[in-house]
Amino acid sequence: MRCTVLLACLAASGAGSSSFAQAPAGAPVAPIAVVKDLYTSFERGDIQHIDALLTPDTVWTFHAPPHVVPYAGTYKGKDGVRQFFARIASTIDVHEIGQRQFMQEKDTVAVVGWERSVARETGGEFYAEWLHLFTIKAGQIARFEEFTDSAAITAALAPADTERGRAYYTTCAGCHGTAAQGNSGMRAPNLTPLDDAYLLRQLRHFAHDIRGGVQDFYGWQMNGRAKALVAYIETLPKTVSYATLQGDAIHGKALYASCVGCHGSEGRGNAAVGAPALAGLDDWYLAEQLESFANGTRGTHKEDSSGAQMRAAAAGLQSQDVRRDVVAYIATLKGSGQ
Repeated sequence: MRCTVLLACLAASGAGSSSFAQAPAGAPVAPIAVVKDLYTSFERGDIQHIDALLTPDTVWTFHAPPHVVPYAGTYKGKDGVRQFFARIASTIDVHEIGQRQFMQEKDTVAVVGWERSVARETGGEFYAEWLHLFTIKAGQIARFEEFTDSAAITAALAPADTERGRAYYTTCAGCHGTAAQGNSGMRAPNLTPLDDAYLLRQLRHFAHDIRGGVQDFYGWQMNGRAKALVAYIETLPKTVSYATLQGDAIHGKALYASCVGCHGSEGRGNAAVGAPALAGLDDWYLAEQLESFANGTRGTHKEDSSGAQMRAAAAGLQSQDVRRDVVAYIATLKGSGQ
């Protein structure tokens, strides 16, 4: 999140000039060094130095459809660049950004890089490769252009379309059922008790190989058309699941006490901490997920922080019988809307 905070600070900065020394007199600065200086200034949060790296009449262009991407367009001067960063900061949260290659031809520098960001309004996540082109004059940036994967950004910014989700869901119905009620024979869980934030996160995890993979046969089949699917699933009536496994619910209740902090005493979940609703989910599915967390099939990817927490929780349930006891108790919870 540091990138977004810095963008907001840069946008709010009223400094029109800086006394920061560019270079000793008579010592020209290599264009590629100026560009690298810009990126490292962002990394350390040196707003004053970033301002000093721009010419007063700098031209800053972001190529994308302006009717969809609010920060697309051409901006002029240092005030224009601040306006550009203000629009970025109000539109997306930049989670990660990096550069892969720097190339220089006379006063032009090309940089190949990437970013992973999340749209503030829709929650849509995107990963985009980009190309930055800089024109350097007398040790300052006179012109900047960004060419990026605007399709990925547009998809993340676009509001969820329930009807589009309905069309996409036809590819899911074969496993999860026409009402998303689940199908134990296909190892496809009931989706209706799950909140939209959790569903969206899991679809993204499948899409980015954070969850699933060849070691998880049923997870391997999953891929994302995330937002539209989630919007459609949220319109479906909640479906009640029935107990199919044997377990000691009384013992499970005592064990469930350690789950209450995240999932709630009634199993309704807590979107703020990324914990899904458990009440109403199929007991066989819950048992399989606890088993996957316990054996490391799920929750080991470095980007799955909530999965890592569940791995630690599942480790405390030291046998399959114990895990089934917890599931047996969860099956008694009514949650909400049931």
